[in-house]
Amino acid sequence: MLRDATIVDADAVAMLVLHELERRQLRRLRRISKEQLSQLLFVGYHQPKFRYGYPQARVYQNQGVAVGVAYGYPAAVEPTLDNQWSALFTRMQVAPPQQLVVTSRALADEWYLDLLTVRNRSKGKTFQQKWFDEWLLGDAIHRAKVSGCPMMGMDVRPGSSLGTLAAEYGFVATQRRLLDRQPYYHLRLKLT
Repeated sequence: MLRDATIVDADAVAMLVLHELERRQLRRLRRISKEQLSQLLFVGYHQPKFRYGYPQARVYQNQGVAVGVAYGYPAAVEPTLDNQWSALFTRMQVAPPQQLVVTSRALADEWYLDLLTVRNRSKGKTFQQKWFDEWLLGDAIHRAKVSGCPMMGMDVRPGSSLGTLAAEYGFVATQRRLLDRQPYYHLRLKLT
């Protein structure tokens, strides 16, 4: 079942985001222990203006547990979301990485899908002949259309399963980017 994330989902969603950030191997977060990052994500999840806070999230719930999450928002909202990292480090009394500045990734006319991930144990499972990540991506496209943005965008690593799935939905690679010194493709889907 797809639904908006709530405060109750904090533990499950924070772990999903933690595993996805670990998979991305972000250099800026390497100096923080896994426990510290987990705490930051859990506390940040409760903040409405945090990039990975609950207002930006939709979850796929299976048997009462959030097994997948998608984070997205209009490009105009992105600058307000990135301001929360420094405050979280201060609040948690954790020394921030030297360069914490998060560069904007969304283009001005986009609804941007920042993160979509499914728990490893649930990746091979389906509901009504659709994979959980298909449900989440379809829902994200619907949310993007409802927002009124003419385009939807996302960044994916070359060869990623999300990139393959996005291509099936009609996303097209428009540029190659380096995010945190790693290659990504910026994919876009015309919504109107």
